Amino acid sequence: MSRRDRDEFFWQGVSDLSKLSGELSSARPRLATKKSWEPLVDLTEETERLVLKAELAGVKGDSVDLLYIPEQHAILLRGMRHEDVESEQERVGVFQLEILYGEFEREVALPPDVSVDINDIRAIFRNGMLIVLIPKKPSAPQQVVIETE
Repeated sequence: MSRRDRDEFFWQGVSDLSKLSGELSSARPRLATKKSWEPLVDLTEETERLVLKAELAGVKGDSVDLLYIPEQHAILLRGMRHEDVESEQERVGVFQLEILYGEFEREVALPPDVSVDINDIRAIFRNGMLIVLIPKKPSAPQQVVIETE
């Protein structure tokens, strides 16, 4: 078998598997069955702080816990997204369920080379987004003003 024939054989197999995967995915009902889920997050760095954003659509702010874990130098988000009970009771059929409900937990590792000031962390919950402002500790020596009496 020539190299060209082997390459064609390989890529034909990849193509067949891709088609089969697509057919299987579309044939089964789309049901969200996970017991727990993880919110999507962004972690960015600004000059004086880290900014963590978590997408928590449908989650009430008072059902979210935010913890700093010093051993892992990480932020832990956990909480619960409840399904609207009234709409669930009125449901007569299901065609597609993709939104995950129930408990969630997400651990986000902070950059190892960035020291943070855990005493001044602020969290804001706005429009389904949790925004966590994590101030950095200064890395360079800071001048301390000496008061004289």
